[in-house]
Amino acid sequence: MPDDRTRCGWAVGDEEMARYHDEEWGSAPKSDDAWFEMIVLETFQAGLSWRTVLRKRSAFRRAFRGFSVNEVASFTEEDVARLLMDEGIVRNRQKIEAAVKNARIASDLIRTHGSLTDAFQLAKEEGDILQYLSSTFVRVGRTTAESIAFATGLIPPPHEDSCFRAQDVLNGRDELE
Repeated sequence: MPDDRTRCGWAVGDEEMARYHDEEWGSAPKSDDAWFEMIVLETFQAGLSWRTVLRKRSAFRRAFRGFSVNEVASFTEEDVARLLMDEGIVRNRQKIEAAVKNARIASDLIRTHGSLTDAFQLAKEEGDILQYLSSTFVRVGRTTAESIAFATGLIPPPHEDSCFRAQDVLNGRDELE
Protein backbone atom coordinates (compact mmCIF):
# COMPACT_ATOMS: atom_id res chain seq x y z
CA MET A 1 0.00 0.00 0.00
CA PRO A 2 1.44 3.33 -0.99
CA ASP A 3 0.80 5.14 2.28
CA ASP A 4 2.96 5.75 5.31
CA ARG A 5 0.49 4.76 8.04
CA THR A 6 1.89 2.59 10.81
CA ARG A 7 0.25 -0.83 10.97
CA CYS A 8 0.49 -3.90 13.12
CA GLY A 9 3.68 -5.78 12.25
CA TRP A 10 1.87 -8.77 10.74
CA ALA A 11 0.35 -6.52 8.05
CA VAL A 12 3.56 -4.77 6.98
CA GLY A 13 5.23 -5.61 3.68
CA ASP A 14 2.32 -7.44 2.08
CA GLU A 15 -0.32 -5.44 0.22
CA GLU A 16 -3.05 -8.06 0.63
CA MET A 17 -2.43 -8.41 4.37
CA ALA A 18 -2.33 -4.61 4.76
CA ARG A 19 -5.64 -4.23 2.91
CA TYR A 20 -7.24 -6.92 5.10
CA HIS A 21 -5.85 -5.24 8.24
CA ASP A 22 -6.97 -1.77 7.17
CA GLU A 23 -10.39 -2.58 5.73
CA GLU A 24 -11.70 -5.71 7.43
CA TRP A 25 -9.95 -6.94 10.56
CA GLY A 26 -12.04 -5.96 13.56
CA SER A 27 -15.05 -4.80 11.56
CA ALA A 28 -18.44 -6.47 11.74
CA PRO A 29 -19.41 -8.33 8.56
CA LYS A 30 -22.31 -6.76 6.67
CA SER A 31 -24.31 -9.91 5.90
CA ASP A 32 -24.95 -13.43 7.13
CA ASP A 33 -22.88 -14.81 4.25
CA ALA A 34 -19.98 -12.50 5.20
CA TRP A 35 -20.19 -13.72 8.83
CA PHE A 36 -20.18 -17.30 7.58
CA GLU A 37 -17.18 -16.57 5.36
CA MET A 38 -15.15 -15.47 8.39
CA ILE A 39 -16.18 -18.56 10.37
CA VAL A 40 -15.12 -20.82 7.51
CA LEU A 41 -11.87 -19.01 6.72
CA GLU A 42 -10.79 -18.83 10.35
CA THR A 43 -11.63 -22.52 10.78
CA PHE A 44 -9.54 -23.40 7.72
CA GLN A 45 -6.72 -21.18 9.02
CA ALA A 46 -6.18 -23.33 12.12
CA GLY A 47 -2.66 -24.71 11.84
CA LEU A 48 -1.81 -22.48 8.86
CA SER A 49 -0.86 -18.86 8.39
CA TRP A 50 -3.57 -16.31 7.72
CA ARG A 51 -1.54 -15.23 4.69
CA THR A 52 -2.04 -18.72 3.17
CA VAL A 53 -5.81 -18.59 3.65
CA LEU A 54 -6.08 -14.99 2.48
CA ARG A 55 -4.24 -15.81 -0.74
CA LYS A 56 -6.72 -18.62 -1.39
CA ARG A 57 -9.76 -16.52 -0.51
CA SER A 58 -11.07 -16.11 -4.05
CA ALA A 59 -10.78 -19.87 -4.61
CA PHE A 60 -12.63 -20.47 -1.32
CA ARG A 61 -15.35 -18.05 -2.42
CA ARG A 62 -15.75 -19.89 -5.70
CA ALA A 63 -15.64 -23.36 -4.12
CA PHE A 64 -18.10 -22.45 -1.35
CA ARG A 65 -20.46 -20.58 -3.70
CA GLY A 66 -19.80 -17.12 -2.34
CA PHE A 67 -20.17 -18.48 1.19
CA SER A 68 -23.93 -18.58 0.73
CA VAL A 69 -25.14 -20.08 4.00
CA ASN A 70 -28.13 -21.70 2.29
CA GLU A 71 -26.14 -23.18 -0.58
CA VAL A 72 -23.36 -24.59 1.59
CA ALA A 73 -25.93 -25.97 4.04
CA SER A 74 -27.31 -28.05 1.17
CA PHE A 75 -23.92 -29.50 0.15
CA THR A 76 -23.84 -33.27 -0.16
CA GLU A 77 -21.09 -35.85 0.10
CA GLU A 78 -20.56 -35.30 -3.65
CA ASP A 79 -19.83 -31.64 -2.94
CA VAL A 80 -17.35 -32.64 -0.24
CA ALA A 81 -15.64 -34.94 -2.76
CA ARG A 82 -15.55 -32.08 -5.30
CA LEU A 83 -13.96 -29.77 -2.75
CA LEU A 84 -11.35 -32.37 -1.83
CA MET A 85 -10.23 -32.27 -5.47
CA ASP A 86 -10.11 -28.46 -5.66
CA GLU A 87 -6.44 -27.48 -5.71
CA GLY A 88 -7.29 -23.82 -5.07
CA ILE A 89 -8.40 -24.37 -1.49
CA VAL A 90 -7.05 -26.13 1.58
CA ARG A 91 -8.09 -29.74 0.99
CA ASN A 92 -8.78 -31.07 4.45
CA ARG A 93 -11.80 -33.36 4.77
CA GLN A 94 -12.49 -32.48 8.41
CA LYS A 95 -12.43 -28.75 7.72
CA ILE A 96 -14.58 -29.10 4.59
CA GLU A 97 -17.13 -31.21 6.45
CA ALA A 98 -17.05 -28.70 9.31
CA ALA A 99 -17.84 -25.88 6.86
CA VAL A 100 -20.95 -27.74 5.69
CA LYS A 101 -22.05 -28.50 9.26
CA ASN A 102 -21.37 -24.90 10.28
CA ALA A 103 -23.52 -23.66 7.39
CA ARG A 104 -26.38 -25.76 8.76
CA ILE A 105 -25.76 -24.37 12.24
CA ALA A 106 -25.62 -20.81 10.86
CA SER A 107 -28.87 -21.42 9.00
CA ASP A 108 -30.53 -22.53 12.25
CA LEU A 109 -29.19 -19.44 14.05
CA ILE A 110 -30.55 -17.18 11.31
CA ARG A 111 -33.95 -18.87 11.51
CA THR A 112 -33.99 -18.50 15.31
CA HIS A 113 -32.55 -14.99 15.68
CA GLY A 114 -33.22 -13.33 12.33
CA SER A 115 -29.53 -12.91 11.48
CA LEU A 116 -26.08 -13.97 12.58
CA THR A 117 -25.43 -10.40 13.69
CA ASP A 118 -28.36 -10.63 16.10
CA ALA A 119 -27.36 -14.12 17.30
CA PHE A 120 -23.80 -13.04 18.03
CA GLN A 121 -24.84 -9.75 19.63
CA LEU A 122 -27.21 -11.59 21.96
CA ALA A 123 -24.48 -14.09 22.86
CA LYS A 124 -22.02 -11.26 23.47
CA GLU A 125 -24.47 -9.48 25.77
CA GLU A 126 -25.28 -12.65 27.70
CA GLY A 127 -21.75 -13.82 28.40
CA ASP A 128 -18.56 -15.24 27.02
CA ILE A 129 -18.62 -14.88 23.22
CA LEU A 130 -15.60 -17.19 22.87
CA GLN A 131 -17.40 -19.95 24.76
CA TYR A 132 -20.49 -19.39 22.62
CA LEU A 133 -18.54 -19.64 19.35
CA SER A 134 -16.61 -22.72 20.43
CA SER A 135 -19.67 -24.53 21.78
CA THR A 136 -21.88 -23.62 18.81
CA PHE A 137 -19.68 -24.31 15.78
CA VAL A 138 -17.83 -27.46 14.71
CA ARG A 139 -14.00 -27.45 14.83
CA VAL A 140 -13.97 -24.08 16.59
CA GLY A 141 -11.82 -24.30 19.68
CA ARG A 142 -10.93 -21.41 21.93
CA THR A 143 -8.11 -20.12 19.66
CA THR A 144 -10.24 -20.24 16.51
CA ALA A 145 -13.12 -18.63 18.41
CA GLU A 146 -10.76 -15.83 19.42
CA SER A 147 -9.64 -15.40 15.80
CA ILE A 148 -13.26 -15.19 14.63
CA ALA A 149 -14.11 -12.71 17.39
CA PHE A 150 -11.13 -10.47 16.57
CA ALA A 151 -11.69 -10.68 12.80
CA THR A 152 -15.34 -9.68 13.12
CA GLY A 153 -15.03 -7.13 15.91
CA LEU A 154 -17.00 -9.20 18.42
CA ILE A 155 -13.95 -8.56 20.60
CA PRO A 156 -11.78 -5.55 19.74
CA PRO A 157 -8.69 -6.89 17.98
CA PRO A 158 -5.30 -6.37 19.61
CA HIS A 159 -3.77 -3.70 17.41
CA GLU A 160 -0.24 -2.68 18.32
CA ASP A 161 -0.15 0.65 20.18
CA SER A 162 1.56 2.39 17.27
CA CYS A 163 -0.97 1.11 14.71
CA PHE A 164 -3.25 3.72 13.19
CA ARG A 165 -6.23 1.38 13.80
CA ALA A 166 -5.50 1.15 17.55
CA GLN A 167 -7.31 4.45 18.05
CA ASP A 168 -10.46 2.97 16.44
CA VAL A 169 -10.43 0.21 19.04
CA LEU A 170 -9.90 2.65 21.90
CA ASN A 171 -12.83 4.71 20.68
CA GLY A 172 -15.04 1.62 20.35
CA ARG A 173 -15.49 1.99 16.60
CA ASP A 174 -15.72 -1.10 14.48
CA GLU A 175 -16.53 0.78 11.31
CA LEU A 176 -13.91 2.58 9.30
CA GLU A 177 -14.62 6.09 8.14
